[in-house]
Amino acid sequence: MSFATGRFGIEYNPETGDERSPATGRIIALVVAAAAVSLAVTVARRVRARAQEEPPPAPVQAPARPASDPDPKATRVPAPETPGGSDPRPPGVATLNPRGETVPTPGGIDRRPPRVRNLLLKLEKAEAAQDVAMCVSTIEQLRALPGEPVADIDDRLARRLGELNVRWLFELKNAQWVKEVAVKSGDSATRIARENASTLASLRRLNPETDVERLRAGAKVLVMNQPRFNLVVHKRTRTADLQLNGKFFRRYDLRDAVGGEPGAHVSSGNLRQLLADNGVWFNRDDRSELELLMPKGSSLTISEL
Repeated sequence: MSFATGRFGIEYNPETGDERSPATGRIIALVVAAAAVSLAVTVARRVRARAQEEPPPAPVQAPARPASDPDPKATRVPAPETPGGSDPRPPGVATLNPRGETVPTPGGIDRRPPRVRNLLLKLEKAEAAQDVAMCVSTIEQLRALPGEPVADIDDRLARRLGELNVRWLFELKNAQWVKEVAVKSGDSATRIARENASTLASLRRLNPETDVERLRAGAKVLVMNQPRFNLVVHKRTRTADLQLNGKFFRRYDLRDAVGGEPGAHVSSGNLRQLLADNGVWFNRDDRSELELLMPKGSSLTISEL
């Protein structure tokens, strides 16, 4: 084998006397082929290993439906309207329970501290089971937590608690607030209500199937058991919290700004007159409910807050 100058420059001339034998060429070809196969196997292994290490591509999610374009297949339940347009339910509520009452399914529950999260889940289960006592207890625990971790939904919790308390009183006859008395000779509904520091209207409400105007001796009726009501009016927020025996009972909205001065006032007679004298105005339904609940001698407190 040699190199020589030809038409196209330096050319390879295999026909020389030092040409290698055919066996040597075959050996070189085999070595080159083996090297190529080895390189291909190595490259294939590296490609496979890299594919196993890389995470699979994230699934493509459908774009979120705009709020203005609701899903026509979804079942929607309109939220109940409340005075002032406020919604008494904690965030995230979109359903009512079988009784038509709001169910406070809380929103953003995963972002709450563990103690709050557990109580909100407990409340959700109690609402689903229509366990009024458990709902009341759980909401009271939530509102009593130190540091106000539920301050953003406290107003809605308070309004829901008020709804439950009214139902607990008049429908379920809560034993904490209601007792049964036997009618004595000469008793009247008015006298029974007065002796138990209650109102005639609440006695009628607690005994819907009884003609309280024609009570007979020996008959039994339900009456509120010495309730101590205090109505706390908040001038700044234009709300009023009704307390029963020192505990929160129900929240109301005021119709107008409060005209009275801060301080404590006691009803010596007509509650409606006491409210008017102190410039405290409610809508008709709320005022009627307050008159039903609060007997003579109930107190009114006006606060600057």
